[in-house]
Amino acid sequence: MAGGRKREWIRRKMATVAGSGGRSRSRRSPRWAALRGNSFSTALWQRAGLLRLVYQEVVFQLLWVLESLVVLARLCFFFLRFGFRL
Repeated sequence: MAGGRKREWIRRKMATVAGSGGRSRSRRSPRWAALRGNSFSTALWQRAGLLRLVYQEVVFQLLWVLESLVVLARLCFFFLRFGFRL
């Protein structure tokens, strides 16, 4: 009766997951929760998120300008090398 054992194992596994609220067995330590619960710590996390967002936007804009310059340089090289007649 391999099917019965497998079915029982799945039922127990689903009951465990449903009992834990859908979280896995490895929960965060209370010490970590205490650090995250601190308002100063939360403000630092939010500020870090804001700084990361600004950093990503700045890097994106710089790479966009760099890519535009590379495409323009290749286009100029093509026209200078082969002329304007197509």
